[in-house]
Amino acid sequence: MKKAGIILLMAVLFFGITGCGKSDGEIVAEPQWESVDGENNSPNTDNGGALENMDGAAASGAGNEKEAGGDGTKVPFVEGMIPEQSFETELDGWGKVFFASVMPQGESGTPEFMLIKNGETVYTFPETSISPEGKFEAVSAVAFQDYNKDGKKDVIVLTEYGSGENRRSEAMVFLQENSDNMFYLDHPELKDYKVDGKTETGPSFYRDTFLEEYLSRQKLTERMADLSDSWVDYVDYADSLAGSFSTERQIKIFAENRAVWMEGMDYANDVFQFTVAGLSNDGRPVLIVSNQGGTGIYTYSNFYKIDKKGELQKLKTSFQEGDSQPDIIGESMTVYSSFSAEGIKNHFIVYDLIRDSPVTYLERVSSLCVSDDFVLETPLASLRTVYEGEGHSAHITGEDCGGNALTKEEYENFADTYYGNMGLTKKRAVFKWIDVKTLEGISGEEAEKLLTEAYEGFSME
Repeated sequence: MKKAGIILLMAVLFFGITGCGKSDGEIVAEPQWESVDGENNSPNTDNGGALENMDGAAASGAGNEKEAGGDGTKVPFVEGMIPEQSFETELDGWGKVFFASVMPQGESGTPEFMLIKNGETVYTFPETSISPEGKFEAVSAVAFQDYNKDGKKDVIVLTEYGSGENRRSEAMVFLQENSDNMFYLDHPELKDYKVDGKTETGPSFYRDTFLEEYLSRQKLTERMADLSDSWVDYVDYADSLAGSFSTERQIKIFAENRAVWMEGMDYANDVFQFTVAGLSNDGRPVLIVSNQGGTGIYTYSNFYKIDKKGELQKLKTSFQEGDSQPDIIGESMTVYSSFSAEGIKNHFIVYDLIRDSPVTYLERVSSLCVSDDFVLETPLASLRTVYEGEGHSAHITGEDCGGNALTKEEYENFADTYYGNMGLTKKRAVFKWIDVKTLEGISGEEAEKLLTEAYEGFSME
């Protein structure tokens, strides 16, 4: 279905979860298995009654068409089958089938998963050519649910790799093919991540390895409950590749990475504030973090966006290292907007006051423009004031960016003259700056609220 359909369709389906020696979700009894003479992979039968999956499918165990749990269910035998993670279930288009988890061949391999019906293997779930690092340890959980909200039940498996305490969990997500699921057509650059399964007798599944990478990066692979409702967030994340990442999601990522941009300085730290503003017209707000202070009244600022991978991106700037940067902490700025085939560019007029010496002050006016994820400062004019003689009288000299002399009045009006002569539209931008210290010791949700408050306080008209 289209993205809107994916997000809005929230069908209520039961969710089957099992675990090795642990409960993941509801507390349920372990499955009871019948032993098979001569087979080493049949567990003991001291666990109690048969496990009921939360989707209504009864769990059953290893055997050679033996009964399991005393309910008359026939269970197929598969070489290397993991009985505690193999179940009878019902899947769209297949009806009742037996889902078998099978041990990998060799320590570096991955487990196989297949569907068995009437004693025959009717489907083998797709595998990738990339094997996880480390030794396979266990299939820790299996779930049958409509994960991607397209009306068809999918299969999710959690596996563990490593050794001893150095174990990590990986997700294997098998999504049922659906002709109405247009997600990959919306994102053709993701097609290489799609691993198709083949079948001649029933519907097929595919693996979205980009989704599996996402779940791993977001640390959602420890428990089924952690990833069960993550599809909408994943679609939002993948949409960012096409530049349609929601503002709310971007602000959330800013909040999640606040430890990175909250780090202050040992100097120029008298004022330490942040704001969020729409400096460019690409739908990606800019987080600005600015320090100001020191005897020279120096200012240093960092600018951040969320990149197309959904990660915090520090923007490069034209600022020279060691030089004072514009004093941008303020309630408002004058903006001049230009329109061209390259789109809209906003030039924010900024000022800087530097105390060069006890008797010398330097003022600068320049503009800042964020374009192509680069912050460009364009110097416009400067004014130097020197207090000389016994009476400390002010000696003022000014010049424009071309080296031409300016009076104090000409300096003060230079930005308007410079951009006005170009025919640019004059606007006014309003900012809401918040002290970085207010973020200390608060939750991620509270940090999101403060970042949202800063962004909602920005306007340009």
